[in-house]
Amino acid sequence: MKNIKIIGVLLLGIILGSSNLCAQQNQGDDSTPALSNLTEDQKQLLEQRRTLLRENRESMKATLTEEQLAIMENQELTREQRQEALHATFTEAQMEIMNNNRTRARELRDEFRNTITSEQRQQIRTRMRINNNADTGNELQQMRREQRRNSMNNGGGSGKGSGNGSGNGNN
Repeated sequence: MKNIKIIGVLLLGIILGSSNLCAQQNQGDDSTPALSNLTEDQKQLLEQRRTLLRENRESMKATLTEEQLAIMENQELTREQRQEALHATFTEAQMEIMNNNRTRARELRDEFRNTITSEQRQQIRTRMRINNNADTGNELQQMRREQRRNSMNNGGGSGKGSGNGSGNGNN
């Protein structure tokens, strides 16, 4: 009787262990179906776009001043506030870099869009819908943003935030 229990527990352990192993192996395969229906040229275009975006980001970061870097690292501001503050400090050369980067990225995106078939387009849209509906962990980020907005609206924070008034007493 004791041997039957031991064998039963071992079998149960093996079954559960193998099912967990299969589940972990399948988690990494999410990107494969997205690329499996693309041609080699399309995959190359996507890789070019990723590389270009990475290079653009690095070239732009290389031109930032100490003040601009401080704005980027300021966690008291929301992402949108950081972008607005940073954009306000850009020089003409930095604006030109941004515009060139944006134009080149748009050209690559349009080039890729022109190469995909309607079936591929539908598969991409379906995959995006699934990803947008999935629980991606953005709830924590959204909650932080909400807390920052609430603290800014309620007068909390560091006191450095922009007020809602015009400064002339006529709100």
